[in-house]
Order: sequence, then C-alpha cells, then structure tokens
Amino acid sequence: MEQIDINKLNMEVMALKSKMNEIMDFIHEDLEFARRTEESWQEIDEGKCTTMPKEDFLNEIEKW
Repeated sequence: MEQIDINKLNMEVMALKSKMNEIMDFIHEDLEFARRTEESWQEIDEGKCTTMPKEDFLNEIEKW
C-alpha cells in the first residue's frame, strides 16, 4: 500500500472539496430549474396559460 504524507493528503482533500462545490452548484441550478418547471406545469394544468395559433406564435418569436 502506498504511503502518503499529510501535505499531499491535505491537497487531495482540498481538490475534492473544490470539485464537490462545483457539483453542488450544478445540483442547485438543476433543482431550481426543476422547481420552476413544476410551477409552470401547475399553471398549465390550472389553465393559467396563454394560447395562440401557430402563425401568431411564430410571428411573436420573430420579434425577439
């Protein structure tokens, strides 16, 4: 078994901690997206959405 000194171990732990923080940021973003998506689906189910013909929709997004 390979021996490792405390400084190298500390550096490895710090690198893992940094990667874990990056992963947590992605998880928070994904959870926020899921929350907003769920809210939107609830609004659709409750009939709180706007509908329009396809042509009107395409004309509308061309303005963006």
